[in-house]
Amino acid sequence: MRLVAVAALLAACTITPAQAAAGPRPGVSVEPGQAAAGTSARVRGSAWTPGTTVQIQVCGANAVHGSADCDTEHGVTAMVAPTGAFEAGLTVGAPPAACPCVIRVSTLPGGAGEPVTVVTPFTVQGHRVEPVIKDVVPVRADVVGLEVVGGGERGELFGGRPRRTLVLQIRNSGPEPIENAPLVAGWGAGDTPDTPLDAPRTGILQPGQTATYRIPVELPPASFGRFVVGGRYAGSVPFETAFSTYPWGLLGVNLLAALLLLFGIRLALGRWAARRRRRRTAASSARGATSAAGAGPAHHRVAPRSSDAVEVADLIAYLDSVASSPSGAYVVDRDELIGYLEGRRGGAMEPVDIEALDRFLALPRGEDR
Repeated sequence: MRLVAVAALLAACTITPAQAAAGPRPGVSVEPGQAAAGTSARVRGSAWTPGTTVQIQVCGANAVHGSADCDTEHGVTAMVAPTGAFEAGLTVGAPPAACPCVIRVSTLPGGAGEPVTVVTPFTVQGHRVEPVIKDVVPVRADVVGLEVVGGGERGELFGGRPRRTLVLQIRNSGPEPIENAPLVAGWGAGDTPDTPLDAPRTGILQPGQTATYRIPVELPPASFGRFVVGGRYAGSVPFETAFSTYPWGLLGVNLLAALLLLFGIRLALGRWAARRRRRRTAASSARGATSAAGAGPAHHRVAPRSSDAVEVADLIAYLDSVASSPSGAYVVDRDELIGYLEGRRGGAMEPVDIEALDRFLALPRGEDR
């Protein structure tokens, strides 16, 4: 009886392998729960197998088709700590499939234990939303044409918004029609087209048929440099190209304004230097004239006169300062007289009439001049 009771107690305390394996399921949380493409989010996990590596991605269509629905380009990995937790920063990208979107966390192959995948709802702001089609199969399609057209408008040359059109040609190279395959496109200023574009619906593409899709591309005002445009068709057919834009008119206006500014500064400096030279010359001439007037008799000094009498006053001041001949005529050097008159006026007087000056000098001293 006592042995039976002990056996029953041991049976009650025994834990089966299934019961031991059962425990907290791996969990995932993301903060914030919604974000626009190009921003970041924080992803945390708990109850994962310690030492394993997990991959974190933003996926569309609830990730029903696996990585084909995910933005693998911005995916990140994280190592699970001994406590079973992990934390990682994730740059939100535009997934190739439409929302509803999720954060998909899965263990990488080769890790300890069975592969585990956990998804948690997440909203990509601005990303299109469509019903989830679960029976989508991998397609066989080829990109047969890809180019960026447009541009060169007058407004763009002077800093307006550059506008282009991405022309994409897809050919169905498989035996089955392709129906409503997701088309995702974006542009970027670097090497990654991470700014989403509004792509059209693809419709039905019959075997051997080629479809052309036109996707508008609009950049911010005054954009310049090289830009990349790319995306995916049906989640598995990538495409990418690049184009450049430069607002040459705006650059030319700025260059012209800089040249005019430099020319104005140079012109102002030249005028300032010329005025300074004239002031120096006038001051030197005034000092010479004052000295010459001081050497003669006091009654021959000439007071300042009006501008129309300056030349006559200068002439009389000079004649009174030179010696005359015994005959009463003034003995002067004409070149010296002309230089004296020009010095009194700072070099700004009109040319001297030499004949009139000779007739004036030949008059007897006592006559009226």
